[in-house]
Amino acid sequence: YFVDAALNRDYTLVMGTVVVIALFTIVFNLIVDVMYAFVDPRVRYD
Repeated sequence: YFVDAALNRDYTLVMGTVVVIALFTIVFNLIVDVMYAFVDPRVRYD
């Protein structure tokens, strides 16, 4: 669906998809970073 939108120059759908993927990536990275601190107690965040 994303590729079809890109090929048909549906820029609104392409930009929306990129924003959603970026938000999921940021949230997932934050969750993994917090979980890493619980798994390895040697890690300290100041």
